[in-house]
Amino acid sequence: MDPELQAKKQAYEKRKARTKLALHICTICGAKGAKACRGCGTTAYCSTDCQRIDWRDRGHRKVCKEIAARAEAPTPPPSPPRDVFYGPAPRSHADEVRARIAAEHEAARVRREENPEREPLSARYGSRCPICLEEWDVNATRSLRVCCCRLVCKSCADKIGTDACPLCRLPPAKNDAEDLARLRRHVENEVPEAITCLGDAYCHGDYGFVKSDKKAAKLWKRAVELGDVDATLRLAALHEIGSGVKLDMKKAMKLYRAAADRGHAFGQSRLGGFLYSAENFEEAFRYYTLAADQGIADAETGLGCCYHNGEGTEVDLGKARYWFERAAAKGNEPAMRNLAALDAQVIA
Repeated sequence: MDPELQAKKQAYEKRKARTKLALHICTICGAKGAKACRGCGTTAYCSTDCQRIDWRDRGHRKVCKEIAARAEAPTPPPSPPRDVFYGPAPRSHADEVRARIAAEHEAARVRREENPEREPLSARYGSRCPICLEEWDVNATRSLRVCCCRLVCKSCADKIGTDACPLCRLPPAKNDAEDLARLRRHVENEVPEAITCLGDAYCHGDYGFVKSDKKAAKLWKRAVELGDVDATLRLAALHEIGSGVKLDMKKAMKLYRAAADRGHAFGQSRLGGFLYSAENFEEAFRYYTLAADQGIADAETGLGCCYHNGEGTEVDLGKARYWFERAAAKGNEPAMRNLAALDAQVIA
């Protein structure tokens, strides 16, 4: 037998023996050979005198009656058996919560499938600002962090100011020479966004460069080969005006179409304008629609003109007003003028 169980058994037997022995010793005088009280059986007396002392002076009379009454009380009936359920157990609150969460996840999945997020034009840029995680505003300028060659929105760039970059923790450059050295390191590593940025520097004369569209075009061609869509648009603009490269409208349209087919909103808008000028109204209307759905103000204005003049679609002044108002709300001046002319036409 287990030693611990054996010890507990011996302790219980000792307590039981002491209890039996106590009922043979007088509660008042301690004499042996006493008899237990007939009423409660918890005390013992050797004589009537000892019993009288305990009952009269110590109040055992009342206690004895209470113990006897408790012993004679009827035993409560056993509790009824629990109902037996056959089949699956009833659903609990946790099951309801799990079912609600699963339904919410399913609804979110359906929404994502119905409105899929556009594929980012660049794996480096993504579809959102890496700091505030807001979607890119297609009508706002974006700032390139030369230290890590990452784009951030204008509001985040203004908040960063001259502080360390929150993306790579690198302190700001002390002068233009240091900033240019950082940019050239990315160019040497064949980062397409850095090559495009260096081409912009030559185009605008930044970092003390002499303005040269020819050098800019050379760099942008290199970035286009690496798949940068912004460089594609910049190179198309040079071919359109013949600055730094040979004037080639077919080449410009080919580059604009390459950017538009990749889903670039500004490329779609610019191609729509290019086709509109070439009086290819149906295709211009299609690309204007794609760019306007992404929120490009110029495309919204062009789409309003198509509806107003019936070019590429049927005349619909209501839709023309809608698109002019959307573009005017973003500060587009041609849309404001067209909206005012439309109001004057309606009044007349």
